[in-house]
Amino acid sequence: MTTDKTSDDIVFPFTSPEELDSYIPYLITRLANRWSSEQNKALADFDLQGAKMRVLSCLSSFDELTINELSILSVTEQSTTSRTVEQLVAAGLVERSISAKDQRVRTAKLTADGSKALKKIAPAVNDAYQDLVRDTSAEDLRICIKTLAKLLSNVKQNQI
Repeated sequence: MTTDKTSDDIVFPFTSPEELDSYIPYLITRLANRWSSEQNKALADFDLQGAKMRVLSCLSSFDELTINELSILSVTEQSTTSRTVEQLVAAGLVERSISAKDQRVRTAKLTADGSKALKKIAPAVNDAYQDLVRDTSAEDLRICIKTLAKLLSNVKQNQI
């Protein structure tokens, strides 16, 4: 699929399928969309697909976050994040509160039921992840993660 071309060799507009398949933003977009589709299928029975899953994952990782922070970390528009948090609050998986630091800021935090829900879906998510990374060495994954983190830092617009 990909070739050994360097970033200097890939110039838009592309002149071949190989150039398109070597273009990092294209590969990332394809991977993200395929992963999202597979994960959503795996989680369909739990009603925790898409933004709900990303919000719960972020809260599990960071404990308490503002809606703005959640929006950035879950890669979701702020209005969608607010609606998603409200749905998760109604389901008893998340609690909202007013920030102790700033009364204008609302924060969200995973509830005990939210933690239980994540534990319940963990096998499905972990199986999907193992399918994603199968036949990839630990070293290749380490390099991939390090490289993607570097690329993200090159385009990062915030401190999160």
